[in-house]
Amino acid sequence: MSDAPTWTEKTQVPTNIFKKLLTVRKGVTYLQKENRADAKYAYVSSGTVLSSVRDLMDSEGLLLAVEVLNHKSEVREKAYFTELDLRYTWYAPEFPDESFSIIWYAQGVDYGGEKGVGKALTYAEKYFLLKQFNIATDTDDPDAVQERQKQSERDRDNKEHLETIEENIKQLAQLVGSTEEKTRMALFKKLGLSNTNQFTPDYYQSAIGQLRLLILSAESDNQNQVKEQEQNDDIEWGA
Repeated sequence: MSDAPTWTEKTQVPTNIFKKLLTVRKGVTYLQKENRADAKYAYVSSGTVLSSVRDLMDSEGLLLAVEVLNHKSEVREKAYFTELDLRYTWYAPEFPDESFSIIWYAQGVDYGGEKGVGKALTYAEKYFLLKQFNIATDTDDPDAVQERQKQSERDRDNKEHLETIEENIKQLAQLVGSTEEKTRMALFKKLGLSNTNQFTPDYYQSAIGQLRLLILSAESDNQNQVKEQEQNDDIEWGA
């Protein structure tokens, strides 16, 4: 197969098309695999994939064109094996100066010979759309998948909150001239906790609020001490 061209035909960054593609991506996060009697395994059909994004593409005014750049067929063990180099290009008619192209590769196998190209194109379109929009596929119930996604988001938020808490504990310990461990235990006491095992994510928001108040108070005390010291220095110099 010859080298496929890149998509650098237009130098303008297709910002508006990117925004439209992102909108479509947000609209389809998951497709459930289907169990079919005529198949050995569950899968998402090409029709399901296309229909899941078609209305969103229409709503955003996106057109997807495909070009066959290279075509190769050969017989392998009585089957016709077809390979295609493709170029998919996104267009938005309201922004005629923009386009976004991606080079894609596809295969198709047919025992009659006449359907190899069609099968390759169908296979390519299905997986291009799945990968372009990062659509997850699974045999699980959609509600279970969504719950896993929500749990992942909660885990990420909890990690960020915990990192904020540790940074604030370090800052507060430096302000009051104490150790981080003593500062942490003092925080737990304010939250009504007796040990670290009780410090669950339910307390993270309260902990952040308490720490911010304590930091503000410690900073104010330190500023007052500095002012008092400066006043005492002035009195000594005046004496």
